Amino acid sequence: HDQAELERALDLQPSLLGINNRNLRTFETRLDNTLNLLSDIPPDCLVVTESGIHTPQDVTLMRSHGVQAFLVGEAFMRAPEPGQKLAELFTLEPVA
Repeated sequence: HDQAELERALDLQPSLLGINNRNLRTFETRLDNTLNLLSDIPPDCLVVTESGIHTPQDVTLMRSHGVQAFLVGEAFMRAPEPGQKLAELFTLEPVA
């Protein structure tokens, strides 16, 4: 998603907003896509970061910027033990 798409979505005053970190033209994922758009999203809107979450550090980075919801797919699909990967990603360590 990009700034223009965000502005169109915000016109609807959503309570929940997903930001896709995957460019659907190139399939490249960049976590900074979520980070770059966060400042324009009202604080009462729940942000879901979508795609590109592969490590606990990715989760910690997003949580440290106020993101509370995650759409994770590829990391689970590629993991030999998806349940173990879930536990690895979301250890629920305190965020400073």
